[in-house]
Amino acid sequence: METTSPQLAPSEVDAPEIVVLNRDLFFGVRIGNALREAGFRVTFRPETAAFSAYLRTADPPAALGLIDLGAGPDWTEIAALIGETATPPILVFGPHKDVAGFRAAKAAGITRIVSNGDFHRDMLGLVRRYARVEAERG
Repeated sequence: METTSPQLAPSEVDAPEIVVLNRDLFFGVRIGNALREAGFRVTFRPETAAFSAYLRTADPPAALGLIDLGAGPDWTEIAALIGETATPPILVFGPHKDVAGFRAAKAAGITRIVSNGDFHRDMLGLVRRYARVEAERG
């Protein structure tokens, strides 16, 4: 009986890293699985300070930051992070009815803000569009 080997994902070392600020276990698992399957390395941080610190020190730099509005981000901290030149693009997703959250994200200088529905409908398209891959970093 002939068997085929499953297609291997890129090595963890070479895969572009996506850092996610998320506290929702259900969404986190879905996001992580989809991104890993697409060849990304995924790191989760449950608090803004840890998310920001990780993005500041990641080596190599992360390709993209993702923020779930449900995680209750500290927009002052995010705005300070965005003000730094080496920060990767940051994409925010949340409930379309969270107008205050969308406004706060925009005021902080977020790269792109989308509803949960839009994010989950086109997660990989959005990530590929905004992620800064190695060729663009150098």
